[in-house]
Amino acid sequence: MSLRYVYAIGRDAGVPAGLLGMDDRPVRAERGGALVAYTSDVDDDEFGEEALNRNLSDMAWLTPRAVRHQEVNAALASAIDPLAPVSFGTVFRDEGRVQQLLADRAGEIAARLDALRGKAEWIAVVRRDEPRALAALESTSAELRAVRSEIGAASPGRAYLVTRRLDETKRQALRASDATAAAAAVAALEGTGASLFREPLVEDADGGMIARFSVLAGRDDEARLDRAREQVAKDWNDRGYALELSGPWPAYRFANVTP
Repeated sequence: MSLRYVYAIGRDAGVPAGLLGMDDRPVRAERGGALVAYTSDVDDDEFGEEALNRNLSDMAWLTPRAVRHQEVNAALASAIDPLAPVSFGTVFRDEGRVQQLLADRAGEIAARLDALRGKAEWIAVVRRDEPRALAALESTSAELRAVRSEIGAASPGRAYLVTRRLDETKRQALRASDATAAAAAVAALEGTGASLFREPLVEDADGGMIARFSVLAGRDDEARLDRAREQVAKDWNDRGYALELSGPWPAYRFANVTP
């Protein structure tokens, strides 16, 4: 049995020629009123509710299909504006259910498309090089210098306790520095007119990541965003922080269409 897999919603029925979705099946446009859903057929034994819930925990199954979902939306976004990408795994029983979605939520989705016209999404990441950040703090923090001096003048037993206090002072100083660097990145990005959503970080994020943002900006604003990145580099690289940008991507975070 075939189901309908939905990639995105827009208004333009012109799908890029030859665009293939899941299992290399053609992507098509299904119109409902003023809206268009971009869909392809998928099999019930893989994308039915029970099968999909099971397959989502199988990385060997999930990874290539998540990549295909993103590739389809990237191709759609390059040709269609505005576009509201839909989250991975959005599946309907048949065309009638897709049409019902477009009818029931026409006003909401239309307003979202209007907000996304001419826009794309970037991912902004603030990273900390801990040795460089600590070296910068050591050279500027009077509190750290005072604790180090206290260690040098202390007896062995006392020095152990003060060393532990130094470690905690470093942690607090790094947290404060992280917060200030992230705030500087936000100010620089918002100064371009972009909208930001701060994403949660997993504990002990890799690569010194201290903050991650989804950024909604104009599709032609890449140069402006890059100037914001350069400004953060100028102000913060010597203190051990960098702002990284990737994109443009379809506006997953800001589309906010969750059937």
